Amino acid sequence: MRMYAIAKIFQVITYWPIYLTLKFFVHFKIEGQENLKGLEDKAIIFASNHASYIDGPICAASMPREGFYPKRFFPIRFLALDKYFRYRYLLVALYVWINGSIKISRTGGDLRKSLMNAIDALNNNACVWIYPEGRMTRDGNLQPGKRGVAFLHQETGAPIVPVGIIGNYGILSFGTLLRKNKLKVRVGKPIYSLGNLSFEKGTDIVMNRIAELLIL
Repeated sequence: MRMYAIAKIFQVITYWPIYLTLKFFVHFKIEGQENLKGLEDKAIIFASNHASYIDGPICAASMPREGFYPKRFFPIRFLALDKYFRYRYLLVALYVWINGSIKISRTGGDLRKSLMNAIDALNNNACVWIYPEGRMTRDGNLQPGKRGVAFLHQETGAPIVPVGIIGNYGILSFGTLLRKNKLKVRVGKPIYSLGNLSFEKGTDIVMNRIAELLIL
């Protein structure tokens, strides 16, 4: 609970600096926030493409506000590999800790063991953000998804909200400093059920919804 509170305070405090910086340098736009109505204070699995080291702050800045105050969906619990919590990545480890990130590990296909902490968070009505590709894209294209997103949904019953981030690939470039790049986040309609599909086929549905949101 203490970590939950720290993460919420951190994300709320950094919301406006991040939002305004993105607005100034990359003409930040958000579409589809209305699709989150009715999901306030409930467990949600956000699932998006992953093409930049700053996708986490971008995603947090895309959440809706109540007037001036962005509070209803915070803290967002981003999934991060356990290696980023180690001392060798000191600054990254400090960030993922204070940001309330959830540690996951590669366990050779044991999804329950790998995602146990994420399951616990969702069962306590947390908002969890997963990058189903499993790693950051190297060429800007959407990669095939891993089974984890469908597994989390089947285990917890939490709806999946697909999100497409357009313009995040190469955002840490000189063009951004010159205000030449543009960034857009599209929030899709929630997926409330994947039926009795296999994790692989369920994940394909999620990835197809993300792909549709990335179409210009």
